[in-house]
This record gives sequence, C-alpha cells and structure tokens, in this order.
Amino acid sequence: MKKIIFNGIILLMGINSSYAQTADFRIFSWGNPMEKIKTDEKSPFFSTLKSDELEYDDKLGGSNFKVLYIFNDNNKLISGIYIFSKKYSNPELYYQEYSVFLKLLTEKYGKATNEKETWNTTDPLYDKSNKKQGIADKNLNLYAVWYTKRTAIKITLISIGNDVPSMQIHYTATSLDELENQIDLKDALNKL
Repeated sequence: MKKIIFNGIILLMGINSSYAQTADFRIFSWGNPMEKIKTDEKSPFFSTLKSDELEYDDKLGGSNFKVLYIFNDNNKLISGIYIFSKKYSNPELYYQEYSVFLKLLTEKYGKATNEKETWNTTDPLYDKSNKKQGIADKNLNLYAVWYTKRTAIKITLISIGNDVPSMQIHYTATSLDELENQIDLKDALNKL
C-alpha cells in the first residue's frame, strides 16, 4: 500500500512539474496573454508601438533599456527585446557595453552556439583587429546566439548608417505549439 501511495505521489509531482511554466523573458512565459504583461510588468510603461507590441523603460546592469514585448495575432507573448538606449559620445564604448552583456549571457547560457562579426569594409589595409575602432567607424557588426529548450537568445551590436550603434538582446520562442489558439485548432479539427 505504501508503495502505491508513493508511486501516486511521484506521478502527481511529475504531472504538476509538467504544467509548471518557467520564465522565458523576464518573469513571463511564451504564450502569456498581453493582459498579463500589462498587469504584472513592474517597469514604467512607455507606449504601445503597434497593436501587438508593448514598450517599457527599465535598467539592466545599470544601463537604460527599452523593453519590448511582441505578441502574435492571439495576443500571446512570442518575443521580447532589450533595446539599449544609452547614448555615448565615444562610439567605442558601445563595444565595451556589448562585451559586458556578452559575458553575462555566456555566464548564464554557456558558450554561444554561434558568434559572428561582419565587417562593412573591403579595404585590405583596414585594421580588423581593433573592434572598438571598427564600431566607431561603422564598419563592424557583432552578434552571438544561444538556444535553450524554449528560447533563442541573440545579442547584436550593429553600426550602420549615420546613426549611433544599436545594441539589442532578442528573446524569441522556438516553438509555436503552446501559442496556438486551441479553440481555433479544435474548430479546424471539426472542419477537417
């Protein structure tokens, strides 16, 4: 009898843990409805960019960021982005910030699955060993990618055009299974 009860408890624990959701972006899970983010996000609300995007202001590691939540057609969370908003007069400092967050992401998720640098110059005399100068000259773009069971994480530092470099950290759901509208799927099943 004790063995049956013990096995029942283990089975219930397994069922409960399979329903437990982990946070995928900040404190939220992929598939959370827009209303949950509006209710539970503690950072100051900034704006609704489109009908499927919410923007907040926050600090991350002492740096100012825009936090962007992106939703699918069913108003379920599918992606989140940190957009670095601090402006430096010295563009080389953007490379320094990128390096700090690259190190933090590596500490959390391990070695990046893919890490790449793209140079916007074909000048054979350009010194490509100086990445800080490459960013300052708008000649270098950097990115690194990690994958978890549910999320693709990508950090980018892009220096294009006349604008200052742009650093972003993207979190995107790797599967859309739980984001589908189950009522629509059941309706489709009835029509098949």
